[in-house]
Amino acid sequence: MAEVEPRAGHRPGGASQDVAGEPGVDPVEPTSRATRDADRPAGLAGDLARAFAGPGGGRAGRVRPAPDRGPYADSADVPVADVPAADPGPGPDPAAPFDGPAGTDAPGVAGAGFGEPPFGRPRPTPRPSPTARRPQPPAAAPDGRPDPADHSAVQLPPSPALLCDAAGIVLHTNAALRRLAGSADPTGMKLPQLLVGPDSDARLVRADRRLARVKVVRWPQPGNRTVVLLTAFPDATAAPSDEAPALDLERATRSGTWTFDLQAGTLTRSEGLVELYRSLGVRPDGVDGPIEGEQVERVCRLLRRGPEELSTASRPAHSSEIRPEGGAVLSCRTRIDRTPGGAPLRLIGTVQDVTDRRRAESRAQRSGQRFAELVATITTGVAMLDGRGRIVDANPALCRLLDADLETLRGVPARSLSAEPQSGDRNGLPDWLRAPSDPESTYRIDSLPLLRADGTRVDCEVVVNAAPSDDGRPFWLLVVTDVGERRRAADVLREANTVDPLTRLPNRAGLLEVADRALAGPDAGRVAVVVGDVDDFARVNTGLGHSDGDALLVELAGRLQRDLPPLCTAGRLSADEFAVVCSDVDAAGGPQALGATVAELLRGTVTVGGRPVTLTASVGVATPDAVPAGPHPPRGDDLLRSAEVTVQQAKQRGRGTVAIADRGTVGPACRQLELEAELRAAIESDALRLEYQPVVAPDGTVLSAEALLRWSHPVHGEVSPGEFLPVAQRSGLQRDLDLWVLRTAAAEAATWPRHGQRIAVAVNLAGLLPADPAFLDEVTAVVESSGLGWDQLVLELVETSLVALPRPALDAMSELVRRGVRFAVDDFGTGYSSLARLKELPAQTVKVDRAFVTGVGTDPADFALARAVVEVARAMGRATVAEGVETAEQFHVLRGLGVNAFQGWLFARSLRPEDLHRVLRGGGLPTPATTGTPPGGTPGAW
Repeated sequence: MAEVEPRAGHRPGGASQDVAGEPGVDPVEPTSRATRDADRPAGLAGDLARAFAGPGGGRAGRVRPAPDRGPYADSADVPVADVPAADPGPGPDPAAPFDGPAGTDAPGVAGAGFGEPPFGRPRPTPRPSPTARRPQPPAAAPDGRPDPADHSAVQLPPSPALLCDAAGIVLHTNAALRRLAGSADPTGMKLPQLLVGPDSDARLVRADRRLARVKVVRWPQPGNRTVVLLTAFPDATAAPSDEAPALDLERATRSGTWTFDLQAGTLTRSEGLVELYRSLGVRPDGVDGPIEGEQVERVCRLLRRGPEELSTASRPAHSSEIRPEGGAVLSCRTRIDRTPGGAPLRLIGTVQDVTDRRRAESRAQRSGQRFAELVATITTGVAMLDGRGRIVDANPALCRLLDADLETLRGVPARSLSAEPQSGDRNGLPDWLRAPSDPESTYRIDSLPLLRADGTRVDCEVVVNAAPSDDGRPFWLLVVTDVGERRRAADVLREANTVDPLTRLPNRAGLLEVADRALAGPDAGRVAVVVGDVDDFARVNTGLGHSDGDALLVELAGRLQRDLPPLCTAGRLSADEFAVVCSDVDAAGGPQALGATVAELLRGTVTVGGRPVTLTASVGVATPDAVPAGPHPPRGDDLLRSAEVTVQQAKQRGRGTVAIADRGTVGPACRQLELEAELRAAIESDALRLEYQPVVAPDGTVLSAEALLRWSHPVHGEVSPGEFLPVAQRSGLQRDLDLWVLRTAAAEAATWPRHGQRIAVAVNLAGLLPADPAFLDEVTAVVESSGLGWDQLVLELVETSLVALPRPALDAMSELVRRGVRFAVDDFGTGYSSLARLKELPAQTVKVDRAFVTGVGTDPADFALARAVVEVARAMGRATVAEGVETAEQFHVLRGLGVNAFQGWLFARSLRPEDLHRVLRGGGLPTPATTGTPPGGTPGAW
């Protein structure tokens, strides 16, 4: 730290600008150097005062560097609440410094500073002479007596010092002592544990157990307490301080602190502040005094005015800027440190170099001015809107476009500029203004009619940029271009492609433009598309002729144009299919109400050619919420397609039905079309794969493995069979899928290791069935081309596919059985075939469905059904395989019922081909009936 003496009436070397803006008050002159020197204690008391500074000091007023102790350098455990100065009352001032007794022999070094405070009320007792000064008593209790428990009321000097009681227990220490002791806090220790040896040449026991040579001075205090002062000899180096990071932080932030002791009238600077001044070439101590002196005087004046001035809510801090020579700008913020009793103790100032910040602000101001000049010169209209959507500025080009001067335009709401009515109440904002939080905060409006001052309209192209301003409120920048003439010429050309020639309503392309324009606005979430399809309109054309049918369509189009709610645009999609785009479905009563309105307009009796015709229409309504999530926001085509899908669902429910689209119904329909095309391509390109789940005997021997189809989609990742198999069924791809699985499984199973027996592969068939005329030929071709043994193939057919098989199908199955192929009835017991039918089938295996297996150990009904299936299969000479076995309890119960083989996660999940090879080479899988080692297998394998 560096201590300097502020001078009365100083004027720093640079100009000082008041940031907080204190009112003018009568200045209070700080205690002058001459006055302080005269008041300093003489003789032994003066020597004692000099002893507080430690060895190596000099005369009072000398600038002395010392370690950076931060804003709490000279006080320990003193709260720093910036509260009004407390009135010390008639008793002694608890904030008074500890002066020490007269006549104490101590080596002298100046710098303690025992002056009167330059503010507040004078002390009620006469000021003692320098030779008769006595220590000030500690803080007084409410009854006027000193409070012995208030240790912090005894203010310790800056040099190493501590306060102890009569028993020698350390009660209070200062930062200097803690640094000398190695950053340890000896509070609570006994003094003999901390100091050893005679006071004239004692040893301080530091935290690292090393001894520091010190001289000890003891001062009795009221309440049987003693202040102990330590003067370190030159060879007693202070231990490393915990406050070293503070200096690093000051260096990193180009800041520093100073402390002005109101009692002593001394100014102390941190090392970081000294380095900051040095790096900026600033001379902090000029002929007019310290550079911080003006800030000290200002805060002292505020203290003189009283607590009311200091507690003003409008005064955030005591701040100012210092601009010394050289162009640097320093920000100075000062706060008041107080005693526990509330009396002002010291001023603590934080100085930071804000030169770069002020230069950046100046550059930004100049840049803003240049930007304003540039905007004024361009020929395209530019306007800025505030958070309420009102014009705050505009360039001359926009004033000419709207035929109004700038003063007229300022404050005009953007809603008032729109030539078309705006929906709802959006806090005064027009529909075409998006919020800054919108994903597309910069967007283009191709055509926006604006009103001129004379009431005429002008078609404009508007580019809008929405962003938050500095205060967080919305801010919009508009670039407006007059495209009226260009638009009118383009409209003539576009009408041929966007208007239905029969009804003069927008066609599909025209409606999509309307929908896209609505979805590009700020109310995209309230857009709805309604599709209405006249039920059985073909009978009108057939019974009355196409000319009368066209007249009927024109009549329906007129109804839609006349009676639709506001903000709705009707169009014709095809012969008897109409559509409506509504830019605000909430204003129309919601999707259900809007759909009912369209259905009502397309319903009823219409007279055409003198004949009454009664009509109904099925209606589907789609909103952006119903569109499946994608990489881009919903477009008009997405809503129209969703509405058309919903119309088909409405027709399935009955004539004249209204259906509302949602993702649960529209998403699967759209997803099915995508998956169908992708699945077809995956089959053709061999992009699918097979995994296998073993079927084991009770001892773990692998008897066969069921082929399970898997699809790794390049975009969507793993697609569940539960998702793509229904798509294959609805799209007619099941037969192609079965052939692919059969060919791939046969080729891979032909390479499996045998170990004395040939492991069979089981293939589920859902599209290639025995009733197919080419069934026998297809299976034969696959087996013969793969090299697989006939007895290594098991074909699994679900129970429902075996109902009422014709004789040729049974003959084909019998031929394959004769060659060695085995058939298994999958999911037995869940269909509606009869036991008599099962008796006729040439099937060798019955698979017990997992629905019975799951509760076989806990549900008596499942147990009875599983037992019945096993007994029926045994009576017919069929083997049984239990599916979905997941627990040892299920295994033991099923084994007790006589099940021949088992399949499920208890033994293995589906395995990739290379993993299945390892299992087969190991000889099998562990089961609850084994010790974990299948016969001839590897212990713990899989």
